[in-house]
Amino acid sequence: MIGKLIVITGLDGCGTSSLAEQLCKHDPHGMLFKTPDGPFGETRELFDSEVRECSQSAHYLFYLASVAYASERIKKHLKTHNVYCVRYLIDTVVSHRVAGMNVDLAYQGMGYDIHKPDATLFINIDESVRQDRISLRGKSDLDKVLDNNDTRGRFLAEFQRFADQYHVIDNSTNELQDAVQNAVAYLSRLN
Repeated sequence: MIGKLIVITGLDGCGTSSLAEQLCKHDPHGMLFKTPDGPFGETRELFDSEVRECSQSAHYLFYLASVAYASERIKKHLKTHNVYCVRYLIDTVVSHRVAGMNVDLAYQGMGYDIHKPDATLFINIDESVRQDRISLRGKSDLDKVLDNNDTRGRFLAEFQRFADQYHVIDNSTNELQDAVQNAVAYLSRLN
């Protein structure tokens, strides 16, 4: 079997992890993957708190390296599974563009070759619904950053730059299964 790489992205609190988990349950060959993981996941907080303020480029390269590392691991899993990955290169590029860096969504670059997704799902959600959901789970630092309308608008505008790279799934209802069914219907066309 040669599996498919499905990336699930969107603003924090929109339901990317929940949707990915449900898609894996619907797919007997599915496996869940989240980035950053491994040693990058373990050191993420340190880089976010100490490196970002000092050097955006170093911060970007850390996340780019985390995606390159994840890509190599995902390639091995694709031999036997479909991989549903929460956050990937598009997230790294979008967040660093919002921070003012002039980076682009390039899967091949100087010294790296990141596996390109077979499909990317952008999870759209009504902002009031997103706020209700993140209030229930507790707000992270990024959630608080996204409370700023201008910042959230910049994130959405940067995602929109890559609209030809993804399919939009709405997750604004109280039924996650609605979003799952829409995603499954879209992904079934990949076969």
